Amino acid sequence: MNNLENILKLTIPFHLYWVAIIAIIYIIIHKYREYKVTRVLDVYLNYIPVLTHEIGHIIFNRLGGGKADDLVIVVSPTERMETSQQGFAVTRSKSRLGQIITTLGGYIMPPMMLYLGIFTIQNQKPSLFIIAYLVIFIYYLFITSRKLVPLAVALLLTFALVLLFKHDTPVMMNMVLNIAYHFILGVLLGEVIQSSVTIAKLTVSKDAPTWDGSMLKTLTHLPTFLYSFIWIAFNFYTVWQLFG
Repeated sequence: MNNLENILKLTIPFHLYWVAIIAIIYIIIHKYREYKVTRVLDVYLNYIPVLTHEIGHIIFNRLGGGKADDLVIVVSPTERMETSQQGFAVTRSKSRLGQIITTLGGYIMPPMMLYLGIFTIQNQKPSLFIIAYLVIFIYYLFITSRKLVPLAVALLLTFALVLLFKHDTPVMMNMVLNIAYHFILGVLLGEVIQSSVTIAKLTVSKDAPTWDGSMLKTLTHLPTFLYSFIWIAFNFYTVWQLFG
């Protein structure tokens, strides 16, 4: 109990340039992901952003009275190239409104979590942000049909946490929390910027494949531009909060 209290009370120095550097690396690797090495690195770096995006669909689906059946993060670079999917959530909605809310949630969730990260660091409660992601990961482990990789990650996390609790070293706990916090914020920032560019391209493209924006247009008979504007505006508001 004392160890848990110590973790909850931990504070970390915030380095905005760390977050910015990680975000830049994230964007560059994603842009040049057609190469063998960067293709693998892209999977590692956007694991958390993809999880955040897909859990957004599920959370908003549940808010709309729906039910989630599966959540998958595609970790095979080959499968990603062949299917053009980084991950997907299998949900069931009871109504058209539920479908609309579910679709909206995926793009809203990453900037929401980035904002939560900013809020918790400003209020010196960074451990709450990490705990939020641990809860998300536990839910993902429970619901996913592809359990091998998340189980391996869970075992590594458990082993690391046991070591931290066993040795009760505040300095080590602080360092781990510091690295995890900046990494998550960095990849989320990279995803928010990257997704804004992708949304803009899909919106103006005449040959764009079916995506969440076009699905919302079909469901609501409102222009895709409206949803793209909402997503991009929310993204840039969150980025402004980070750098403002």
